[in-house]
Amino acid sequence: MSESNLSILDVGHGNSSVLYADGETVIVDCGARGSTLLEFLADRKITKIKAIYLSHADQDHIGGLITILASGAFEVREVYLNTDASKETKLWGDLTFLLDEADRRGGIKFEVTIHSELATAICGEIGLVPIGPSKLLVARGVGNRDRNDRKITSNGISASFLISYRGTPAAFLSGDIDEIGLDEIEFTRKDIKARVLVFPHHGGKPDDSDEKVFTNRLMDLVSPQTVIFSIGRNKWENPRSEIVDVVKARGAGTRIACTQLAKRCAANLPATDPFHLHPFYAKGKPRRQCCGGTFVVEFGDRVEEFPRHDAHQDFISTHASTALCR
Repeated sequence: MSESNLSILDVGHGNSSVLYADGETVIVDCGARGSTLLEFLADRKITKIKAIYLSHADQDHIGGLITILASGAFEVREVYLNTDASKETKLWGDLTFLLDEADRRGGIKFEVTIHSELATAICGEIGLVPIGPSKLLVARGVGNRDRNDRKITSNGISASFLISYRGTPAAFLSGDIDEIGLDEIEFTRKDIKARVLVFPHHGGKPDDSDEKVFTNRLMDLVSPQTVIFSIGRNKWENPRSEIVDVVKARGAGTRIACTQLAKRCAANLPATDPFHLHPFYAKGKPRRQCCGGTFVVEFGDRVEEFPRHDAHQDFISTHASTALCR
């Protein structure tokens, strides 16, 4: 197995991605509150984390960090996030309090700044390049107006990242980017073309934008070979068919993968454990709720994606007769 990989975790409805190379670990988002990220790291015997980046303050991206910090089982060196005055949740308050306390004790370097000019994070031969938000959006903040006089929301300042291996783009982690964020990427002429796209909003409606127009724009900017929707079987009805249809229209060469089995794709769960999944921990495994499960991009002399496409398609054909991606 490759010692350099990107794991896009099955955390149910939420996002968490783990970069691992040369014994170093960098995490982008931590999923909802619960033990999924903790169990993934424990399963891989990872105890030291170089850096954690939180794309924005939504609970399904930040909650798992509370569990990591409370466990006391991990050495976390740095945590990066952006302020969000609109978030008055107890979870956001608890998390920022814990991080401030850890920073003042010297245990964690707590940085309140992610923007497009932030330095690339290095994890072995894997690079994490901050793409957005722009300095303008961070400076103006949630509730203010962008350059086109539109109100900036939490999604407007959602951080996004381009993952590269040996300098070659591999994946675009979009956070919950919205139309304002896409406009800023185009305005600042950032190149986000990548092999893999983790789709924003779990395949749900991108705020007030037309989902078909938004999806076409994002697909044009990234030109991915694989599109991943990080979803929970029992949460919402994602991915939306309107979005999947646009992705499918790009051609048969575009792979579509969901972490868990959407109910609209499979009314019933498999009666036996599937054999196509990657061995890494996935939240849906114990109840056979996985579709693609935890999606792993392994780096080496060549880049490989797991689960393998053919085996995954066989599973879909057998167990997801109404799958949107068929």
